[in-house]
Amino acid sequence: MKSTNKHTPTLLIVLMLALPAALYAAEPVTPPGDRNLPINQIYPPEAFYHNGKGGRVLDVTKPPFNAKGDGVTDDTQALCDAMRFVVANREQIKGVDPDGKPYSYYDTKYKGLAWIIYLPNGNYLVSDTLSSGWPTVAYDIKKGWWGAVRNNISSAVEETPELELRGEDNSFIRIVGQSRAKTIIRLKDNCPGFEKGKEKPVLTYYLLAKVGSSINYGNDLQNLTIHTGSGNPGAVGLKWNASNWGHLYNLAIISGDGSGRAGLMMDRRNAHGYHRDILIDGFDVGIEATAGNVSYLVLEYATLKNQRQVAIRLGRGMQFSISARKVITQNAPLAIRVAECAQLVLIESELNGNASGGPAIAVDAFGSLLARDVRLSGYGAAIESDGQTVLKENTILETIVGKALSVVEGVPAITLRLPVKEVPVILPETDLSKWANVDDFGAKGDGVTDDTEAVQRAMNSGKPVVWFPKAQYAINGSVDIPSSVREVDFLWAAILRIDPKEKPDLTAKEAMALAISGEPAEAKRPGLFRISKGAKEPLLLRQNLNAGGVFLDHEAPRPVVLEDTITWFWYQRYKTRGAGMLFAGSAALKTSMWRLYRNASPVGEPKEVFVNNVMGFGVGGENASLAVENVHAWIRGMDNEHQPIEFAFRNSTVWCLGFKTEFGAKPTTTFHLSDRTQFEALGGIQHVRDQTNEVPMIVCKDSRISMTFVTFGGTKGVPYTVLLEAESEGKPIKILDSQFDRRSRKMPGETMVPLLTNTPK
Repeated sequence: MKSTNKHTPTLLIVLMLALPAALYAAEPVTPPGDRNLPINQIYPPEAFYHNGKGGRVLDVTKPPFNAKGDGVTDDTQALCDAMRFVVANREQIKGVDPDGKPYSYYDTKYKGLAWIIYLPNGNYLVSDTLSSGWPTVAYDIKKGWWGAVRNNISSAVEETPELELRGEDNSFIRIVGQSRAKTIIRLKDNCPGFEKGKEKPVLTYYLLAKVGSSINYGNDLQNLTIHTGSGNPGAVGLKWNASNWGHLYNLAIISGDGSGRAGLMMDRRNAHGYHRDILIDGFDVGIEATAGNVSYLVLEYATLKNQRQVAIRLGRGMQFSISARKVITQNAPLAIRVAECAQLVLIESELNGNASGGPAIAVDAFGSLLARDVRLSGYGAAIESDGQTVLKENTILETIVGKALSVVEGVPAITLRLPVKEVPVILPETDLSKWANVDDFGAKGDGVTDDTEAVQRAMNSGKPVVWFPKAQYAINGSVDIPSSVREVDFLWAAILRIDPKEKPDLTAKEAMALAISGEPAEAKRPGLFRISKGAKEPLLLRQNLNAGGVFLDHEAPRPVVLEDTITWFWYQRYKTRGAGMLFAGSAALKTSMWRLYRNASPVGEPKEVFVNNVMGFGVGGENASLAVENVHAWIRGMDNEHQPIEFAFRNSTVWCLGFKTEFGAKPTTTFHLSDRTQFEALGGIQHVRDQTNEVPMIVCKDSRISMTFVTFGGTKGVPYTVLLEAESEGKPIKILDSQFDRRSRKMPGETMVPLLTNTPK
């Protein structure tokens, strides 16, 4: 069916499939919606900054902030001071890259990347927007991307067009509540500034009203409730921004009287990350995700109810993709609107409305939708596209709005439907006697001293939780994680491999030369951490930044959860072997470092690994020689950048809900899948800057894929002329970018791929 809109060359494909069993593919079945996990997040005393032992957890009720949390005292200034403390306590290091271009980055010895703002149980009453405040660190286009200057700018930037700001730096702002039910940020009733017609947030992660930012890295909000009070119709619960990685976990946003502009708003670049266990009750709009500019979101286990206009509104412009699973909407006249140029993947969800004459999902021109295993009630139709009814049934088994393509002639384009396994829920340990502090076993945590042996002693202590109180630790050897350890919590500490023979102040060129010359030895060097003994109980590794080698060698069979774990930690490149790796060229192609994971013993049964909100998983190296082999992986939010092959898998089964990739100069193939791999990617962004590349984006050798994504190559070129190079019935085949629809006529480098598959007959 073709749209009648002459400006919309969108083909509508509706697939009604006969499924053999239950509607949901995951076994065992977990119902959709917010799980409201019973988390009681507490930390040992040494973790807190006010105790003076190097801890990085900022208790807002302690000096220098002194919030009361009594529901009576106005805590606005105290909470803003905590956010401002994080921004102010970051030291920028300036240098010159190998091409002579100036840059700046952070040194975590100043703890700028490792603060955690902690709200103990309490009712924190506020009367204004919580933010890091003015001035902010802004980047001026006229002075160059790396011309970082601190500007005394205010909201008047909207009226100052001559100040050409490219972005702001409100990064690494991590706010954690003790428990969602008992940690509440509450806006005063009838609060001035939150009147009808306003769009004023209770909490915001960005300040530049028109610009947004592509460098607000690693933001985090979890385990609390934002309550917008009553009589505040212009209130927005949360304005969210994060670049490359970030997350919202176990979060409730509630309107006291149902009014409010929006619960969760993401309307400025960038909006990245993995968001789970979200409840939004009330507001005109539940989630307004219109950020554009290479934004990708993953939403899982969410409940949105009692919205007055629409539960979820997506898209406003270019480069936007959202992947959602286990979502429930209730009592909204429209469940989801997919606006121009946005792409939505929605699976295993329920949409329950109160509009018997209208659709549950409305897709605008140039929009794209893949809906699978969705139940509906209370609507006149399931899907409407560009004003036309596409599907009326109350069950969506698999429906695609947009142009889907199968490599195999005569076979409809359908998803692989790989089995989805839920991430093991490992709640924080509340018995602090079971936490092993690596410093108690001799670790220095100065980023220079080799702490390998001390960390190993902590691992061998028999305690189920091992944690790192200081901001950075050097590990030059390999630490084995025994089966007695259930969780390793780095609290955002950086783990660095530093050759003790090197000077810590190597220039970027010297470090790059070492990276290239050291390749043979580095390729054989064991990972920073290792699992050498099998166990049935899963292991959680969380909140870590790392550089200088493979982070984890998975040798023995044990389920592993990698959560909020970041490789490609370029802020530390001046200290690590391979510091010049960020820059495109021979170092990036030849070094084998900067990888999150390696199956160090790929024989036998596949290893199980769960991947949540990470960077660096699946990096393939030159010619995919470093491909992850023989794993069964479930990925929820993954961002890789500036690697020779971003994702490479061999003899593996990989299910991916949301991804982002990015290349600067001379990119190579992005996905390399070989040796009977099955790969399903449900939503993602492929970003290449202003150029056309003749190498294929996806190479598929003796493997099966189904992928939904969008590409972006700016205004000068198409990212990849060839999207897929594969075989069909023994014959080579190429799928071209030109076989899919452009997302809009404004951006020739944008292509919408609602589904690309080589599912066999």
